[in-house]
Amino acid sequence: MALLDCAQICITAADFMARQSPHHEHLCRECAEICRACAKLCEAHEDPDGKMKAAAEACRRCAEGCDKMTVTAASR
Repeated sequence: MALLDCAQICITAADFMARQSPHHEHLCRECAEICRACAKLCEAHEDPDGKMKAAAEACRRCAEGCDKMTVTAASR
């Protein structure tokens, strides 16, 4: 469920940013929080083929990108 939640919030946040929605800043904060939580869950999961590690890294990159978007929006 966490991976699906993470994927859906990422899609939604990207859509809000692309449309320059005035709500993208707080949505990006939520996205970053969900992505970090998902990364932790992925790391705790058994990972014989390395796919969970790759998923955790992708989640962290997304969280970092969303964090940058909130900082950029706040500086306007």
